[in-house]
Amino acid sequence: MFRVKGIIFDVDGTLADSVEFFHDIAQEILRLAGAPPADREHVFAMMRLGDAAPMEKLFPADFPNPSTTLKRIVDKHMHDWMRRYHHDTEAIPGSIELLHDLAAQGFQLGIATSSGRALPFLDRWGVRQLFDGIIGREDVENRKPHPEPIFKCLGHLGLPPNQALYIGDSLVDIRAGKAANVYTLGVLTGTSPHDLLHQERPDHILESVASLRELLHPVR
Repeated sequence: MFRVKGIIFDVDGTLADSVEFFHDIAQEILRLAGAPPADREHVFAMMRLGDAAPMEKLFPADFPNPSTTLKRIVDKHMHDWMRRYHHDTEAIPGSIELLHDLAAQGFQLGIATSSGRALPFLDRWGVRQLFDGIIGREDVENRKPHPEPIFKCLGHLGLPPNQALYIGDSLVDIRAGKAANVYTLGVLTGTSPHDLLHQERPDHILESVASLRELLHPVR
């Protein structure tokens, strides 16, 4: 059981059921480039490590000018991809109910994500008002696994690290949380299987955020 006052969430693969969407985008990029499809595990490995230039690593080593090809494809299709991401992304089952329950119990809630801060689906789900702080990639100089996103979110929550936990689906989430000295929880609804998350030694691993309430002491 965790006795904390604040809970900070990753988004993709944690609150948002979106990792399959990003997998499909990666395969679409390779198809449009005329490159062979990537192995599913290769795509997820790229996603969970927070690489600064992840898509380029999906191209074969002998592919000519992958950065130029990638830029051409992204420039043409990014608007449509983001529209689909913002309008079609659904919540991980049980996560919306969890967020409302936690807020009603007095927990302070935050988001620290490598996605942009806008996240229009939070409004569609009816949960944006539940968060005391939302930190996106445009708010930081250093992305996860650097602890900066979590530190900035803690600032919005007005809490020290020992009063908060961070929950996410990837290796960089656990590493960032540990670097920030908050409690860390992994979830299995995203890119990382149990054995890989376990290697990062989080404080706990859950099947889904929907089970989080069972681990929390009520706020006093």
